[in-house]
This record gives sequence, C-alpha cells and structure tokens, in this order.
Amino acid sequence: MRMSRSSGSRTEKRIEAVYPIRLWGMDANGKPFIEAATTLNVSRTGALLKNAPQKISVGDIVGLRAGDQKCRFQVIWVGREGTLDAGYMGLKSVEQAKRIWDPKGLDDVADDIDTYIRPPQRENRLLTRLKCALSAEVGSDVSAGRARAFVTDISIGGCYISMHSPCALESKLTIALWLDERTKMWVDGIVISQHQGLGMGIKFLNLSQKNVEELNRVLEDLAQAEPLSSERADS
Repeated sequence: MRMSRSSGSRTEKRIEAVYPIRLWGMDANGKPFIEAATTLNVSRTGALLKNAPQKISVGDIVGLRAGDQKCRFQVIWVGREGTLDAGYMGLKSVEQAKRIWDPKGLDDVADDIDTYIRPPQRENRLLTRLKCALSAEVGSDVSAGRARAFVTDISIGGCYISMHSPCALESKLTIALWLDERTKMWVDGIVISQHQGLGMGIKFLNLSQKNVEELNRVLEDLAQAEPLSSERADS
C-alpha cells in the first residue's frame, strides 16, 4: 500500500527494520498504558511505527523497549484515523546518546534526527517548551466558575500554568488560552504535576487540528525566545 509519508522531509538516513517493541506511558486520559507495536523503519535517533496505539498524542513522551534495550521517545506525528496513515506514528529519541537498534546499516549515519514529518515542521517547536506570558482561564468539573491565571511556558503537548492554588493531580480541566489579543483557544487538559503556591503542569488532551495549527503559529512566534534551562514539571 502506498503511504503518503513518502512526501515528507527527512534529515537522517533510515533503514527498513522490523522490530517488535513495547511502548509505555500516560494516555490521553492520564492513565498508564503498555502497548505492543512494530517498527517499520528506524534511524539512529528516530523510528516509524505501525500498529501504534491511538491513545497517544503529538508531543507525548513515551518509553520504548526493544529486546533488552529501553529508551524514551517523543511523539512527533500520529496518523489520523480514516487516512492511509492511520496506525502509524513517528518518534524522536529524547535520549540520543542511547542506541537501541541493531547498528548494522546505521554505522555511517549522522546523528541528525529523521522526524518523518509531513509536511516539514520545525523540530524545536515540538520538542522544546518555550517561555511565554499568556493569559488563561481555568475551569474544572469539581468547581464552579473559572480562575484567571497565566501560562509561563508552552509546547505542542502542554503548558505550565502559574497559580497560587493549583488543582489536584489528575484533575481534568477546560482551559481558555489567549494566544494573542484576538485569539482565544479552548483546550482540554489534565494536571500531571503541581506545586503549591507556584502552579501546575498541564498535558493537553485530544487537540483538534485547529488547536494544533493555532499552537504551532504561537510556537513559531516564540521560537526565537530562550528555551527553558531547567524543567519545573513535565508537560
């Protein structure tokens, strides 16, 4: 079957390689999962999967085990249901010093990541949380009304919201983000870390294509900003 991925932009040599693997992490509902999948091709720091679980979103960090080797990867893209790419997923290693694949055929390959992205996108905006100062309104199912807050850093996968009294871990939230003076975006999220008196780390859930496009636009504008030197919380 001809896959539309062939039109993508790749910066690293890849080889066809079928490895049975296991993925683990947190799903879109904030629950742990372990799923089996298979690689279709690999590079030194990336992989293209088939039969990938649909519960994973762009920007998520997942663990991957191949044989006795383990490594953490970030999800770069996920094939949409109802398209030729359904069930496929592109990953980039966040522990690039590790080599978990059989080195045969990869010995002369550069370290640049093959992102398997269609159309080409800038890697930094997917992989780095950027400092920002966005207004936000935060609501939850367990409290009436909405609390006003500020987003202090953001990525395609989540954000950090500065609040004196953050919500409890695993709270499901509805968040309004003021991306600029005219654009207000609503997203669902789950609290994955919280620091009393400081704020909370949010993982975005079930982003629509419009959400992704709006976030990418904002991240493009922030791309020249200094990346966070240390992470307060995973998001």
